[in-house]
Amino acid sequence: MKALVYRSERMAVEDIADPKPGPGEVLLKVRYCGICGSDVHLAARHMFFLGTVPGHEVSAEVAALGPEVSGWQPGDPVVVIGVRRCGQCEYCLSGRPHLCVQPQEAIGSARRPGGFAQWLVSHQDTLLRVPPSLDLTHAALTEPLSVAMHAVDLSDIAPGQAAVVTGAGPIGLLVVEVLKSRGVKPIIVSEPAAARRALAGRLGVDQVVDPTAEDLAQAVRAATDRGAHAVFETSGTPAAAQASFDLLRPAGVLLAMGTSELSYTFSALLLMARELRVQGVFSSGGRMPAALEMLAAGKVQAADIITRIASLAEADACLRELHDSPAHGKVLIDPWLPL
Repeated sequence: MKALVYRSERMAVEDIADPKPGPGEVLLKVRYCGICGSDVHLAARHMFFLGTVPGHEVSAEVAALGPEVSGWQPGDPVVVIGVRRCGQCEYCLSGRPHLCVQPQEAIGSARRPGGFAQWLVSHQDTLLRVPPSLDLTHAALTEPLSVAMHAVDLSDIAPGQAAVVTGAGPIGLLVVEVLKSRGVKPIIVSEPAAARRALAGRLGVDQVVDPTAEDLAQAVRAATDRGAHAVFETSGTPAAAQASFDLLRPAGVLLAMGTSELSYTFSALLLMARELRVQGVFSSGGRMPAALEMLAAGKVQAADIITRIASLAEADACLRELHDSPAHGKVLIDPWLPL
């Protein structure tokens, strides 16, 4: 099969062996796989292990069944939960499976090939059935949408309260869609790239700010009485995270969502005196079924958020472009497009 393989500072399309499903596993024909911000981050910093086939935002069709599989048939449309959880640790049992202490190998890792390939093997327990009304192109947004839902749930934001989203990349845009569905208002988006500001504007947010040309804190103060109830920092930029504290009202919360290994600093006195919270957001929080329902209900402007569908041969260039000059929303890879 054709697959995108990490080879020493670059991604190369290679012919590799077709995977075969073992007991409890299913062979999938990959239809689409989204490029995640973590893929962009790891590729730019050469942090993939050699030979890795990345990709975990997968929509697919069941192609064949391994031994001991039940409930699935060839042709079934599915999305894939990228990591199989143990189901027995304290985190799994308390409804926080994304923090599982004994997760199985994740797809798109060094040990388990991911969705930037024509075929994929995954355990039957990691599959979610896609409703017939939902196109598999849009279904590929299920995993990143679940991350956005998880973040909004962690924020405890309520209808009529104010939110700021820093960064209008795919996760930021999906956070906007979840906030809109919850009646949050106003929603203010901060984004330095003109193309992505335009994307946020098409989603119908209340205000879009260019932080390189406008005073974001002043804009937030003008639109709210005491500041935002929540700031969703999706850019992974330390400067944006540090500036977020000035955007929050007392008892507000900063949601750290952007992928970065860089540190940022803040005033402990400010944090204490205003009782601010800093909340990390990791993975989907078990919300992929709810995200799939939201997409099927047509509550996400998926056609606006997905701005490009590329072939495997174009994937390496897409990864570099998304890192160096982000102008796109979500980019999907179709491994069956001609090379």
